[in-house]
Amino acid sequence: MTNARQENRAIGIACLVWTVFLAVSSLSTSVSVAAQPPSEVDGNSIAEIPLWQQGVSTWNGSRYAEPTPIADSPIAQVSVEAPTSTAPYTVPFDPSMQAIGIGATNDSTRIARTGMPPELVGPSVNDFEMLGEPKAIYWDDSAPIGQGLAPPVVSNGASNGVPDLNMEDNESTFTPPRETDFESEPIVIETPPLQEEVLRWYQYPIRWMKGWDSNAEFGLDGSSGNAETLALQTGLELKRKTDLYTFSIDTDYRIATSRRVTTEDNGRFNIDYDRMFSESAWSLFGKYGMEWDAFKAFDLRLNLNGGIGYHWFRTDDTTLVTRFGAGASREIGAPIDEWTPEGVFGIEGERQITSRQKVKAKIDYFPSWEDFTDYRLVSDVSWEILLDGSDNLSLKLAATDRYDSTPQGAKRNDVYYSLLLLYKF
Repeated sequence: MTNARQENRAIGIACLVWTVFLAVSSLSTSVSVAAQPPSEVDGNSIAEIPLWQQGVSTWNGSRYAEPTPIADSPIAQVSVEAPTSTAPYTVPFDPSMQAIGIGATNDSTRIARTGMPPELVGPSVNDFEMLGEPKAIYWDDSAPIGQGLAPPVVSNGASNGVPDLNMEDNESTFTPPRETDFESEPIVIETPPLQEEVLRWYQYPIRWMKGWDSNAEFGLDGSSGNAETLALQTGLELKRKTDLYTFSIDTDYRIATSRRVTTEDNGRFNIDYDRMFSESAWSLFGKYGMEWDAFKAFDLRLNLNGGIGYHWFRTDDTTLVTRFGAGASREIGAPIDEWTPEGVFGIEGERQITSRQKVKAKIDYFPSWEDFTDYRLVSDVSWEILLDGSDNLSLKLAATDRYDSTPQGAKRNDVYYSLLLLYKF
């Protein structure tokens, strides 16, 4: 056991001595190299090494000083054959970008392999050949910095953005833009279109019900005592006016009694439609009318007419239209119960005098085509006055005249006048 321990101890001491010997040898070598003078490093004096090889650049006021190779240096002794290509060393670029070079030409210096640094130049015409682009069209070597690409040249010499691929390489020119070029082509900012309203089929009836000018009228008078009388008149008018058409429905009813005996019982119902031509004062119209009267020789009179009209005025405040057309009428329950061809001539006007007063007038003349002495004439006139303190309640003074040249046993003329309360909705 004792012998084994002594052997291990001897081995450890031997390893330690060997390690110390190696460390001392390495330290001696480092000290020897560090103590060597700088002028003798690598066999050359440091003063003889050019500054550019030492990582130092010298600026002479216009450019960096070109390096001068040392005749005895190992670098100068290496002979490298110059490349056959004359293409200069260029900065990577995009042909669509502006020029960033400094006016390089085809006689730029080659890549320096004899100890001279390369000269950096901007893109030239030859670079477009390398990229497969036509030469002398989009670029000019003489273009100053910041001017950008030369505009394309056409065959007639004008620059309009269309290149002429048949031009020679040396015909490229550069024309800097002028201020007038930008003034002649002002920038126009288009306004995005407004979103169009989309209507479903079930929304059309609701939309059509909007925009109506409607009113209802009511009048009542009476007496009792020695004479018992009662007179009642009601009416309803629906009217819709747009840029393309005017549609109206008008109905009224009158009844009067004296001593509980009916002395008056009549009414009428009319539908009128005017369809305007596009951007014209002319229109097509249609009329349908019904009239009944308990004290005339017929039970019901029907008339159906159509024709053309001309609107002399058609504004929100003033309307004046004349009409001419043809149609037919029939008196049901009369001694002559048949359809009679007839013409129609009419004039209708409406005027908003003030913000609170309006007048209306209408005349329709229906002559028989067979005999113009056989005719009907219907006239209506009214004056509406808006009551103070109200926006939809008015007082209406109206008069109606109905003339028939062939009354068939009754009077020819009937005149109705009334004072009514009008409610607009």
